[in-house]
Amino acid sequence: MMKNYLEMVQSVERDREALIFSDHVYTYGNLVDLALEQQRRFRLEGGKQQLAVIRKTSILEQLVSFLACQGTEAVPLIVPADTAVPDAFFETEIPDNACMAVMTSGTTGNGKLLFRTFESWYGYFETQNRIFGISGESRLFAQGSLAFTGNLNLYLAQLSAGAAVIACDLFDPRLWKHQLEAYRADGIYLIPAKLRALKQVYEREREPEKQTNRHVRLVLSGSQSFGGTEAQAVQRIFPEADLILYYGASELNYVSYVHGRDMGEDKTLIGRNFPGVDICLKDGRIHVTTPYGVVGAGADTFVGDYGHWDENGNLYFDGRRDDICNINGRKVSSIRVENALLDVPEVKEAAVKADSRGDHDMLTAWVVLEPLMIGAGTKAERQQEEQEMKRRLRAQLAGQLSAGEIPQEIRFLETLPKNESGKVRKRDLI
Repeated sequence: MMKNYLEMVQSVERDREALIFSDHVYTYGNLVDLALEQQRRFRLEGGKQQLAVIRKTSILEQLVSFLACQGTEAVPLIVPADTAVPDAFFETEIPDNACMAVMTSGTTGNGKLLFRTFESWYGYFETQNRIFGISGESRLFAQGSLAFTGNLNLYLAQLSAGAAVIACDLFDPRLWKHQLEAYRADGIYLIPAKLRALKQVYEREREPEKQTNRHVRLVLSGSQSFGGTEAQAVQRIFPEADLILYYGASELNYVSYVHGRDMGEDKTLIGRNFPGVDICLKDGRIHVTTPYGVVGAGADTFVGDYGHWDENGNLYFDGRRDDICNINGRKVSSIRVENALLDVPEVKEAAVKADSRGDHDMLTAWVVLEPLMIGAGTKAERQQEEQEMKRRLRAQLAGQLSAGEIPQEIRFLETLPKNESGKVRKRDLI
């Protein structure tokens, strides 16, 4: 009986392609050999389980170090290289059956240490691979660190099927397009913000035949909102692909999903439950029961997310606890305001939260505009253009939102601060 992820990788034919990274092809045998070589260098004291923090920046090194910990007393925790791990985490008692740890960063800075058993992910790989259309012949392109559990889960799910991952650690949409085509990826996993960037690269191609990719069969996305109009635009570039948007949580695994063909204009739609997952709403709170959660999750788990059903049994995401802003006694959904801002063509990214000013709270929006929306004139000219843009934004919002939902303050940034999963770190917005 298989007990860990290293054994899982060892069970696949050694000469099959497993990982394509930095223009090098690594077979399953290569990954096993690299992991075993690193494993031999382990010197753990006390013969008990210990947290092994992995701060590598290379995806290959992250994956190899993770596999090297399997079957040992080292419990791997992959974190961004610049992330501090609280001392208290090293004093945490590790469950006997834990094979990995996850540190949630969230958007407010209150990180948690979670543990997973091998079965909590591996036991669901067959189901999720069937839904996503992943087989032993699949070649999935993914970008970003394995500190993002969405990436780590899908890498391991691919490897469980004997499939290959085309990995990129650089934020370079033109490079992504090149690698997709050069290595004949038939699947893509990118969060919506990155998917939009890739879409723009295809749209800017001059030759019509370079504006589409008919080899891709799956476009998978999650962790951010995505609407029907955007789905249709992506579908035009990847006309043979099934576009799937999922909703999940680090504590729970996959919860719900929706196909692109079923998306409407409401970007908060997150679809129907995954097989084996039960969802119920209690006073608007999303409660989930799944056997594939982290250690201690149990039944009827609430992780701070709110939602509602429609008459057809589809679930909609209304935001997290900290997405509900209390503006001088009035509750405002920042998700609703952000989605209204994103409907404005000039807006590339947006984040909204309550901002304290003196003895009262004020709804504030931080906005990233599409390129060239504000000119490069004198300081006075730029300030005038910014004021005009703010006026136009508020005028457009007035058609969708009530007066109390329109931000009193709008600030322009070149980029929004984000964590590894692509979620905005609102605590850094000042």
